[in-house]
Amino acid sequence: MKKLSLFLCLASMLVATSCSPKTTAGATAAGSTDYAALAASYKKNPDALRRMVENCKTNEAALVAARQDINRMQNQSSAVNQDVNALRTNLSNAQMDNDQLRQQLAQAQSAAATATSDRLDTDQQTVVAGVIFQVQLGAYAQNTVNPDLFTGNALELQDQNGVQKVVVSQFRTYASAAKLRDRLKQMGVNGAFVVAKNNGVRVTVPEALKMTGQG
Repeated sequence: MKKLSLFLCLASMLVATSCSPKTTAGATAAGSTDYAALAASYKKNPDALRRMVENCKTNEAALVAARQDINRMQNQSSAVNQDVNALRTNLSNAQMDNDQLRQQLAQAQSAAATATSDRLDTDQQTVVAGVIFQVQLGAYAQNTVNPDLFTGNALELQDQNGVQKVVVSQFRTYASAAKLRDRLKQMGVNGAFVVAKNNGVRVTVPEALKMTGQG
């Protein structure tokens, strides 16, 4: 805004000092212009007339350039405002996603408390040997989910192909994972579904069922 004000002041000075007839030798004491005297003066001094015309052209060009700079700065300001609004929207969406995930995790903890005895959850995030089944709550863009939400294997954040996947609990049987999935859906986590890992590596559920003979 300071730059815009500076340009406007400059423009006003250019208009006021370059071509105003009151700044010439033809100005009368009353403030009006004696054009006959002015013409006679420039007739006797054509160099002064030439300089005056050249100054007018120079100042007019400077005024046009100043107006162009003002328009460019206004456009840049508008673009910055749009970027700021977009960042605010993205931040708000990320906060909403985290709040929703907190609710889902709380629901998952409650539902997992009623799961069968083949759960393998621990307070430490460790790789469990063999095939396990888990319940995935959702997948989010990289760095969207706050990692402080997760503790151990009960609430796990998995990074896969640039996507953050949130999974809960670990079971040896598909049936137990399916019960937790269904319980979560009843509690409103509609996107919950069963996933599987073998020795810490993601595999498809059909592959896991075949490996464990549960198919």
